[in-house]
Amino acid sequence: MNSNHKGIPTFTTKTFKENYFQRTAERAVAANSLCSATGHFEIHRRDDYRYLCKEVIPSNRLDFFMVNLVTGGEGIKALGTKEYYVKRGMLCFESPGKITSWQAKADNHTGYFCLFHANFFQQNSQVPDMLTNYPFFQLDGCSAIQLDEEQLEYFDSLFKEIESEYESESPYKADIIRAFITIVLKKAQGLYISGKYQAPLVNSNAGLRLTKAFTQLFEKDLEEVKLTKQVSLKSLGSYAELLNVSKNHLINTVKSVSGKPPGLLIHERTVKEVCQLLVHTQLSIAEICYLFNFENPSYFTRFFKRYMDMTPSQYREKERQVIL
Repeated sequence: MNSNHKGIPTFTTKTFKENYFQRTAERAVAANSLCSATGHFEIHRRDDYRYLCKEVIPSNRLDFFMVNLVTGGEGIKALGTKEYYVKRGMLCFESPGKITSWQAKADNHTGYFCLFHANFFQQNSQVPDMLTNYPFFQLDGCSAIQLDEEQLEYFDSLFKEIESEYESESPYKADIIRAFITIVLKKAQGLYISGKYQAPLVNSNAGLRLTKAFTQLFEKDLEEVKLTKQVSLKSLGSYAELLNVSKNHLINTVKSVSGKPPGLLIHERTVKEVCQLLVHTQLSIAEICYLFNFENPSYFTRFFKRYMDMTPSQYREKERQVIL
């Protein structure tokens, strides 16, 4: 597993299973992945016997492509900048670097997932570049397609064929699997382009309600400063716990609704309150620093300057001259 500087882990084909699933049965790992000169490819049945998915999977990235066919179960899945309510009949697409997370909403999950690196298609040098041109693999594209029952049956048959070939001893199985995966992607692209089968996003009203509730919580904490009491803003994890959601879900939802991370909203609101005190009270810089629970005046000054491009003292002087 790798981690980037923002703390969101990146899982490889070797590490993602232990982070995605609660357990695997011997049957789930019996087949060896196609790896070596043919590039890396795996396909597995997704069910509570072979791969029992964790109820909550925090935000992460993958360093490979993954395609999921959902035939049972439900949950909320973030894929890139969008969030979907995943259920029976959905095809979900993940690409390297795209942030994803998961919150299960029902039991008895079934389906298939296959994962592969672009170099699995290396025999055709054009294919690796073409993968990222598929709309559902792009960062801002719709990463899920909702199938009707007839289409679900068709794609289910394709994944069965891929699984059968994957478990065979055929010397040509890599070529055959590449052909089937190409069919899956091309068929899915046709559905995507038609505009009729793009999966709907999670109800935006829920995101608005969560964002409003979060805002009310930190606004309430800031109320203390009006009574000249020291403010005690909570961590994002604590706010998430009060709202009965995961920290990552809070961050993703607030950012999708407001366009800003929740931490930035708190900082910007804090700066506005500081500005009011600088202009309308006789409190010293050190006293204001104390009220907002900063470690020391030096850190407080750097924090304020980051958002206002001047120090607290400069801001106070400038605004008081305007008032006079």
